[in-house]
Order: sequence, then structure tokens, then C-alpha cells
Amino acid sequence: MKKIFVFALLSVITLAANATDLFTGNQHVTWGEGLQFEAAKFADAKAGDKIVINYADASDGIELKVMNENFDRLPGSLAWKGINGEGTVEQFLTSAAVAQLKQYGLEVIGANFNVTKVELTEGKDNVTENTAWTGYFWMDEWSTLEIVKTSFDGVNWTNVKAIRFSSEANRTDYVINVMTDWAADAKIADQTTMTMTNEYAELNLDGIDMPAFLAKSDRLMIQCNKEGGDPFNFTSVELVMDASGINAVESTSTSVIYDITGRKVSSDAKGILIVNGKKYIK
Repeated sequence: MKKIFVFALLSVITLAANATDLFTGNQHVTWGEGLQFEAAKFADAKAGDKIVINYADASDGIELKVMNENFDRLPGSLAWKGINGEGTVEQFLTSAAVAQLKQYGLEVIGANFNVTKVELTEGKDNVTENTAWTGYFWMDEWSTLEIVKTSFDGVNWTNVKAIRFSSEANRTDYVINVMTDWAADAKIADQTTMTMTNEYAELNLDGIDMPAFLAKSDRLMIQCNKEGGDPFNFTSVELVMDASGINAVESTSTSVIYDITGRKVSSDAKGILIVNGKKYIK
């Protein structure tokens, strides 16, 4: 019995050690005045980590923005996240999100709710530099996952051969639509034009002008209906690259540079680098 108690206690201590407390209190948030975190708060953040936001007294929505000159939405975040009452929002970090947070910091905004706690914790493994979004999004009756367009900033689409939408469905009989708006001409593809497996749906981009689609909207929308099966989670949106699918390096002399793990590196560093949220090879 004592061994079980000690093991449980050690587990709790380990979990606590893997979480960084970014904020504890009771901060009121509006669309005009958010809760801000300076870039130094994310010095140890890495791709796959998650930001956990506890809130109360909510009745609308929440957005996550980076504190650059345009206050762009955080790469890999949802275009809209409805919240109500008391609860928790989890934001898993992509490589692009980590680079932006380390350079600019974060602002949490929304409609008249209170933030009570914000933590940075361990999240997922195997989040790569080609992950545009990762998390757990519940797909049921025509659910729609809407990720912000900044998730694709810096992507050279000529080097991307497909977009892979991974799930926990373990079947191919669900209905899926990929689009940038509800208009008919904004529909990019559906399940009849994708490769469907038990783990993912993959959209081949041959003949598809992704920059033109994204130019018309601020988001990419993945709509899904479970059809006759059970609901399931979507878990990631990945860019499937050609063998040459990394951009040539640009000048990095005046920019903050990170490697693919999110660590700040010098301007003479070699390998895959992230500069201003864009991926390069040097």
C-alpha cells in the first residue's frame, strides 16, 4: 500500500514539474483588452507542448493572437472557439506557433470572460515542422474545424504535394469537405476526390491553387459528418512535402532564428531553420 501511495505521489510531482505556470489570478478579458504574455514566458516552449487556459463567466468566444505589429492570430489556432460558463481551452503548439511566441509573445482576447489560470505543459509527441494544426477536435453532425490562415504563412505551395487530415475515425465512411468559405466556389475538395484510409483523408494538390483559395479567406475549413458511424476526433492537419519541399534560405541577419525544436540559434546555424514563422534550409 505504501509503495502505491509513493508511486502516485511521484506521478503527481512529475506532472507538476512538467507544467509552467504562466498566470494565476482573475483577469477580465474583452475584445479590446486582453491578457498579454511577453515572449520570455515561452523561452522553453517546444512543438507539441500545449497552452491550457482556465476561464469563468464566459458566454461567447476566445482568440489567441501573437503580439506582432498586426496582432495576427496564433498559427495552428482555431479561427473561432466558442466558450461558455466555466471551463478550459487547450492550444497545442506547432513549430510555427513556437517561433512566433518566442519572438512576439501571446495575447488572449475574447468577449467578457475571466481568465483564472494559464499553464504551458507537455502535450503531444511527433509534431513536425510540417504540422499546420494539431489537437483534438470532435467531429459529429456536420462539425467544422476552422484553422487560421496564418497556420500556412511562409508555405511554398509548389513544394507541397498533399494535405493530410488525420483522425481517430478508423474508417472511411464519413463525409468530409475542405473549403475556405461557405460559398460553392470556395469548396476545394470532398471525400470523393481524396484518398481515404482508416487513419486519414489526404487531399492531392495537383491542379489545386491553394494560395488563390486562401487569398479569399482568413481560414481553412474542414467540415465533417460522421454519417452512420460514431463521432470521432480529428487530430492533425499535415503538409505532405515533395523531397525538395523546403524553401531556400533567405537573409536572416536582422531576424530572430530558431531551429525546428523552437530553440533560438545564431545566424550561422545550419540545418532546417525558422525565421519569422517561415521554414528554410541552410
